[in-house]
Amino acid sequence: MRRKNKIIELGIGQDMLDLAKWPTIDTTGWDEEAIKKYKNRKLAVEMYIKDSATLKEISSVTSIGGKDITRFVKRCLSVDQFNDLMGFRALNPGLHMKEYERRDLPKSSASNYSGAFELLLETYTDLRQLLYEMTLATRKDSFKATYSAKYIFKKFIEKCRELGIKPSQYPLCTTDKGRRSVERHVKSLKEQHFGNEHLFGETAAMMAKTVGRGEKNYATNFRPFSKVVFDAHKIDLILTIRYTDPNGNVVKKTLKRIWLLAILDAATSSVLGHLLCVKSEYSQMDVLQCIQNAIHPHKPKEFTIKGLQYPSEGSFPSISIPETQWAVWREFWMDNAKANLAKNVVDKLTKTVGCFVNAGPVASPLRRGLIERFFKTLEVNGYHLLPSTTGSNPNDPKRKNAELKALKSEINIEHLEELTEAMLAQYNCEPHSGNSGLSPLKAMQDKIEAGFLPRILPEHRRQELGLMVVSQIVTIQGDLKKGRRPYINYEGAQYRNEVLTQSAGLIRKKLTIYIDLMDVRYLKAFLPNGNELGTLKVVGKWSNTPHSLETRKLINKFLRSEKRKFFLSSDDYVQALTEHLASSKNKGDKNRLAHEQRYQQSQARIEQETVSDDSEKVLEEVLIEEDVVEEVIKQREYINSPLHEHTVSMQVDIDDTFEDGWDEFFKPMSLRRVK
Repeated sequence: MRRKNKIIELGIGQDMLDLAKWPTIDTTGWDEEAIKKYKNRKLAVEMYIKDSATLKEISSVTSIGGKDITRFVKRCLSVDQFNDLMGFRALNPGLHMKEYERRDLPKSSASNYSGAFELLLETYTDLRQLLYEMTLATRKDSFKATYSAKYIFKKFIEKCRELGIKPSQYPLCTTDKGRRSVERHVKSLKEQHFGNEHLFGETAAMMAKTVGRGEKNYATNFRPFSKVVFDAHKIDLILTIRYTDPNGNVVKKTLKRIWLLAILDAATSSVLGHLLCVKSEYSQMDVLQCIQNAIHPHKPKEFTIKGLQYPSEGSFPSISIPETQWAVWREFWMDNAKANLAKNVVDKLTKTVGCFVNAGPVASPLRRGLIERFFKTLEVNGYHLLPSTTGSNPNDPKRKNAELKALKSEINIEHLEELTEAMLAQYNCEPHSGNSGLSPLKAMQDKIEAGFLPRILPEHRRQELGLMVVSQIVTIQGDLKKGRRPYINYEGAQYRNEVLTQSAGLIRKKLTIYIDLMDVRYLKAFLPNGNELGTLKVVGKWSNTPHSLETRKLINKFLRSEKRKFFLSSDDYVQALTEHLASSKNKGDKNRLAHEQRYQQSQARIEQETVSDDSEKVLEEVLIEEDVVEEVIKQREYINSPLHEHTVSMQVDIDDTFEDGWDEFFKPMSLRRVK
């Protein structure tokens, strides 16, 4: 009866009376006396909870008084600081369940100071507030600065005197004036506020907020190309660039800002595509180009550095695994960099690639831990081994004389491209702990053979992917009264073609233009009803040299500055930019110069390939024409004869649709330039 009354008095639920679920204690390492005391207490509590004996009977068996038995039961049914049941942990000999509470502050002649500091803080709340604000940097006038325990103690003593505490009173009456108590209190505050940014830094705060709490809130990705991760990393390396200045001198300078952009498959850790960028900051164009590299089948590189070659096991998924050619993903994970969140990038991913975009929480790189570890692996096993590396931190001895080593070794961007290509191929072929020891390529191959096939871009959409093409609506300009023929304005330049200049009725009408970000000399134009108006070409000094939208914006910026006269005196704005960068003393301009040189070289290769393809088509058409001309004459004679009856039949399959609504994701359009 007494047990039932005690249970009702404590308000204990039946679920708390299940002894099998109570936390226990490991007595290994205890002395025999402590073990015996604990077992007696445990037996007494069990007999009381099970109501198997009276208090008198329990006391006679365990040698524990009746009041102590009920006290132990009450301790076991209490909760700890985390609101968990204490259980048998409360029976630990020597465990204090409640802190000592002192009633009066000690005097100068006192010999016991237990609980004195806590009572002092309760009596003088300003002292508690001072310690809290200075330890956790919450004071408004502190500029979020943190202080050492020694400085906090100094302010603590000043505050005690300000509050009127006399030298004969605690804590000023003690030998150390409460210094050790202050240090313990400061340490306790730091432990309670785990992950405070001002105490432990941004990285520790980010780790504390995002790691080790709760459960994993996203499922493991098993299917290849289900989720990919994108990020950019500034390589710890200095390169060299050679160029000819306006005076004709060959100059050699260093480049200090090189970015590696990469896309990895989350399920297998495979590198799908990458891009090297030699600019102070990468842009949305670089992000789109990296995405394009990951979707298009990878083209093997011809190595010029002796010893570099692809591993015999393979290189990249689109080369080694035919089923992954033109594969696209369903989720695209990235960080919150401005270039990543650009409207063109998000639109291309969602509308063209047809995937979800997950930028994740701000300043939380651990959500993309896979690619962060990937970049670290490349640095440690590759870039940091080069003579011109800048090391992993400002104190790294590897960075000593890095600029001089760069000029001496003459490692340029072409060397870095080949090295990066070989390193990424090797990474795809080496065992990976995230794949249970399998290489990324082997893991992807096994999953695909098991039936986990990726989503493939339909063949009729591949030529229309157009990741580097964006659309915009513009108004046709012109004035009949002033004799000004129709034209459009785009990024500070006028565009025309023969059709537009002769269509005065289109003035003030809207046009939809498609812009190739890599060469803005030409725009594809469409009328409001969808009819194609043709290719518009830029006029004036912009038309001579291929240039990207990024280059156009940079030149426009210079045209608005003091350098305006220099650019206006040139017949070619793009060449003027190259000359300006070559003669500039700004170190950052050398990265831009290297970027422009690489761009011009790539555009020259593209134009050369286009001319070569056109020549082959012309030759093929000539050969075909010679073979079929006789057959064509015969067919015409047959068709014109009165005995000929011509019947045409067409079968249309209305069920000929594509999975996942591909026709909604891709808008058919031709990106072929008409010059």
